[in-house]
Amino acid sequence: MGHWLWRAVDKHGNVLDILLQEHRDTEAAKSFFVRLLREYDVPEIIHTDKLWAYRAALRELPVLHGVEHIQVISTARCNNLVEQSHRATRQQERSQLGFKQRQRTQEFLALHARVSNLHRHARTTVSAAIRRRNQAAAVLLWRAAMQQAA
Repeated sequence: MGHWLWRAVDKHGNVLDILLQEHRDTEAAKSFFVRLLREYDVPEIIHTDKLWAYRAALRELPVLHGVEHIQVISTARCNNLVEQSHRATRQQERSQLGFKQRQRTQEFLALHARVSNLHRHARTTVSAAIRRRNQAAAVLLWRAAMQQAA
């Protein structure tokens, strides 16, 4: 039995939320949008792939009626944040020879997204010295979190 990985990514490529669900239908899309709206403000634009369930979910949630909905063509050669933000997750899945338990996978992916957001810096806008300082701070934060978890 497989699960679908739902990800919300902001315009900078940071992962906002990850959710594993058994289905990829209107109810699953609605529950993911509702989950996001509990944490974040209503966005101006939503980019999705061409899954019909997104349009149906947006129609059923009145708070999202004014949001511009752009459908992105999903192809292997697309170089956009929506398609590329899952690359680290797939690498981790391969290194672990697949994920076994849904709940543990959900917990891992949520933590992995938060940590990867800390380690991502836009190289065009951040100098090397600042990037190294931010990286060192992220490593210290990671070590502190691991000591608390142990």
